[in-house]
Amino acid sequence: AGPVGVDAGAAAYVIFTSGSTGEPKGVEVSHRAALNTVVDVNERFGVGPGDRVLALSALDFDLSVWDVFGLLSTGGALVLITEDERRDAARWVEAVAAHGVTVWNTVPALLDMLLVAGEAAPGALDGLRLAMVSGDWVGLDLPGRLAAAAPGCRLVALGGATEAAIWSNFTDVPVPVPPHWSSVPYGRPLTNQRFRVVDGRGRDCPDWVPGELWIGGAGVALGYRGDPEVTAAKFVERDGGRWYRTGDLGRYWPDGTLEFLGRADHQVKVGGHRIELGEIESALAAHPDVGHAVVTTVGGKARRLAALVTAPGGTAPRGLREWLAERLPPYMVPEWFAALPDLPLSANGKVDRGAVRNILEGRLAGRTERSVPPVGAVETAVAEIWSELLGLPAVGRDQNFFTLGGDSLLATRLMTRLRTAGIGGAELSRLFETPVLADFAATLELGGAALAQRTLTPDIEHRYDPFPPTDVQRAYWVGRTDDFALGGVGCHFYTEYDVTGMDLARLEEAWNLLIERHEMLRAEFLPDGRQRILPQVPRFSIPVTDVPGADDGTADRALADLRDAMSHQLIDATRWPLFDVRAVRYGGDRTRIGISFDNIILDALSSMNVLRELEALYTDPGAELPPVGVSFRDYVLGVQPDPAALEKAQKYWSGRVTELPPAPQLPLAADPSQIGRPRFVRRQARLSPEKWQAVKDCARRHALTPSTVLATAFAEVLGAWSARQDLTINLTLFDRREVHPDIDKVLGDFTSLLLVAYEPVAGESWLDSARRLQQQVVRDLEHSDASAIWVMRELARSTGSAEVSMPVVFTSTLGVTGDDPWNAGARLFAEPVWGVSQTPQVWLDHQVIEAEGGLLFNWDAVEELFPAGMLDAMFGAFAEMLEWLAGDDWDAAAPCPVPAGQLVVRSEANGTAGPMPEGNLHSGFFALAEREPGRVALVGDGVELSYGELAGRALRVAGALRSRGVEPGDAVAVTVPRGADQLVAVLGVLAAGATYVPVGVDQPPVRRDRIYRRAGVRLVLTGEPGVSHSSPDGGSNGFPNGSPDGGSGGFPNGSPDGSSGGSPDGGPNGSPASSPDGVERVPVTEAGGVPLAGPVGVDAGAAAYVIFTSGSTGEPKGVEVSHRAALNTVVDVNERFGVGPGDRV
Repeated sequence: AGPVGVDAGAAAYVIFTSGSTGEPKGVEVSHRAALNTVVDVNERFGVGPGDRVLALSALDFDLSVWDVFGLLSTGGALVLITEDERRDAARWVEAVAAHGVTVWNTVPALLDMLLVAGEAAPGALDGLRLAMVSGDWVGLDLPGRLAAAAPGCRLVALGGATEAAIWSNFTDVPVPVPPHWSSVPYGRPLTNQRFRVVDGRGRDCPDWVPGELWIGGAGVALGYRGDPEVTAAKFVERDGGRWYRTGDLGRYWPDGTLEFLGRADHQVKVGGHRIELGEIESALAAHPDVGHAVVTTVGGKARRLAALVTAPGGTAPRGLREWLAERLPPYMVPEWFAALPDLPLSANGKVDRGAVRNILEGRLAGRTERSVPPVGAVETAVAEIWSELLGLPAVGRDQNFFTLGGDSLLATRLMTRLRTAGIGGAELSRLFETPVLADFAATLELGGAALAQRTLTPDIEHRYDPFPPTDVQRAYWVGRTDDFALGGVGCHFYTEYDVTGMDLARLEEAWNLLIERHEMLRAEFLPDGRQRILPQVPRFSIPVTDVPGADDGTADRALADLRDAMSHQLIDATRWPLFDVRAVRYGGDRTRIGISFDNIILDALSSMNVLRELEALYTDPGAELPPVGVSFRDYVLGVQPDPAALEKAQKYWSGRVTELPPAPQLPLAADPSQIGRPRFVRRQARLSPEKWQAVKDCARRHALTPSTVLATAFAEVLGAWSARQDLTINLTLFDRREVHPDIDKVLGDFTSLLLVAYEPVAGESWLDSARRLQQQVVRDLEHSDASAIWVMRELARSTGSAEVSMPVVFTSTLGVTGDDPWNAGARLFAEPVWGVSQTPQVWLDHQVIEAEGGLLFNWDAVEELFPAGMLDAMFGAFAEMLEWLAGDDWDAAAPCPVPAGQLVVRSEANGTAGPMPEGNLHSGFFALAEREPGRVALVGDGVELSYGELAGRALRVAGALRSRGVEPGDAVAVTVPRGADQLVAVLGVLAAGATYVPVGVDQPPVRRDRIYRRAGVRLVLTGEPGVSHSSPDGGSNGFPNGSPDGGSGGFPNGSPDGSSGGSPDGGPNGSPASSPDGVERVPVTEAGGVPLAGPVGVDAGAAAYVIFTSGSTGEPKGVEVSHRAALNTVVDVNERFGVGPGDRV
């Protein structure tokens, strides 16, 4: 009799999604909600009776809801396939072609598979008119590939959640994809649906600020069936509306576009399926041989599930995949399993998911399932050292040092370990060239002279005697004076932290315990530049500013005063202390701590050690920290380069300095020497853990270190703004030699510098640029015994300069500290709120730091050096470059670093579209001559020539040219002195349908003839017979034969017989002359004949003229300009500036 009637608000279906507790959640969606989406999509994209869709989505995946009801509610048809065919993309192509499929609706990965399979069947996908993709990231290459495979097919990206009735938003994806897109955005809401982006307190976020995505409106589901508690948590009432909290991160663009940024929790999307990792972890933990389990994604955007479990002996139990397959859908079974005895934990005792991901990525990149054990004594010895350095249980002979997690720092340490073990032939460049263990070991030999393991012996007796600075310390010492440009500042690092419930007395006690423990916290410099350790120092007190609780701006002023006083300190290095700590107590129990270090005594690792030990002593003042058995003084005096190695390095750099490109030649707004006291400003941003992991994954696959990747990106951006793209940057090295077991606990400035040249090659891919930079760095590192300070002195000597500056610095702490060195005290200093560094003679210092699984990058720069807005643009370009690198398209050329905002402004400035003018370049003149023949066209020496007279002369010239065989499109040279004849010639050539080629009469004959040949001229119109081409005005009054009408009555030279007595340009008795190259030369005054009735019609796209410019090869270049192009300019200028009948020029 018909369907049973139900209320539109009743549940239409329940689809179960992954649940974080291990229990799946049933999303209950009403008829009204689902119908709102179905109707909107059908109307918006014109889905009707003539459409068919290939029903690929399983019934328990909510895309199937639209497949079924979207098509069947509008008279369309579903094309069904078998379960076996659901995985065979070739069968999809056949079905699309055979059954006339017009609409595609899947996750992006399935469309990608369709396009790959479609390459074998050209034309099979031509019937597709609409492709809808959703459920996962849309690759930026997909739109172009779809357009090529199915011309005319519209690509729409949709998004949303099962909890909001299939889809809630859409964006039409253009081809080509806008260059500023790092991913396809969510776009705009569908009809009757709404979005919010909110912070942790449920407040709307400003444009560009990430927050949680909330979906509201008609599509919101009823809730989770049978789970009121979770329903109440995820479906909330706000401002009179009901919202679903997606757990996704997003942000708004200023134009209202919504951008999806990823998951905010442990829920992920893989292959279009939303998965709660906790459900998989619960199922794994139920295995009898598994203790704990952590599941994550690996592989960047091409994500796969991987699991780390704890098990006895650190070996993954057999059958885990089968165990899960019995309990979970196939898409929730991880592809990769690894095991450890215990899970890695963070400082606060929680599972460190970032460390888990790193372990799994490393294991995945260096899979040991098929690795071959080392063969022979050399391979075995090398494998043991690799295992120790990389923290792996075993290494196979077919494994790659860098894909296993090695970097340039570990590579440098490896060289020392190999030499110490008596393995000869170890060179850093060979490791980068042959990073597979068997290949690298083949370059080595046992039995070499073992490098004596240098172990420093503490010099207790002379501990407080002065000792020299390192080269870098000396540079910091000298550079802080006012004797140099951009001097007057110390090498200073400042950070502010907000701490709740801080006991300042306890902090002060902990700080004094550190001063007693570490010698360099008691260091000062002597006036001669040497440094010394003070045996005893006064107790250090932390100045405190207490702010009353009243909210009258007092706290803000106190915090601003703290920053003003500390952020750009110039600490007197001759007076202890060479650090500063101050505090402001405000807002009840909040304390702002300002900490500044003079880097002349502490490097990055030292700063991290201070913060870590400070927390330990603050937590437990009686804590027994491990002793430090050696001092910085011992290191400086005891570690000297090997004389032979130093000689080799200096020889290398002596030859290299003549090849080094200059420092980045950036635009400047001020002369560095005129800036009295530089003030540095920080720009800071982060790359998300997911994107940073994607960058590292790709770097590992290409055997590049992450630091090389970032340095290349930095150099690319610098090169875009530099006057020269080849440039040299100053690379900071953290150079602690392994000469004592306690060396990593020692505080001091162990840094050195390396001058790195970036020399891009036109047309090469970004990957090739990065590889070449890494190869150069490796060569330079092998000769780092010669300090960069010495190299710059040599460079100054070779160029005859008083001094050489390399003021752009790249500082990478990746692989050095393993933690964020500026936030190592994770509980004590939980909220770093601000920071800045400054260095004398530096323009720009770029620092990269791993923090919380992602990448933190800072630019500290002397703001007033550069034009307003330039640093913002450069920094934005670097951030966009990192986003591009996360997309794994490194075989392409580097993207244009010009920021999208600048391109938008330029695009708006170029928004000049308007109707193209009709006709040819000369059409307006001849039309006006016909309408108003008496209007004055030319004026010269009191004589006027009308439009009609000028047109008549031109049409006679045109008739003469046509009678001499000139056809439309032929080139006719005009070599006529300035004056009316010249204009008559030009208009005559155009009226004949030909192209005029102006060649100045003052051109040397050889060059003039060369232009004639290159232009392929049919004929040359020359000046008046008997008048030299070098005449400044080309005649007596600017008119042919001295009269406004030419004085000829249509006859050459005013006589019926045309007699002229000869001329340099004409033959005897006025006959046309030919040059030795056979090109006919005709004086314009003799080019009379039967006039044409009107100009010869030619296409507006035909050439109007060819003008020759100077050529770099010595050959002039002919620029060919069409009537349409020239007329467009002429008409625009006339209209824009009101040029009209009353104007004269």
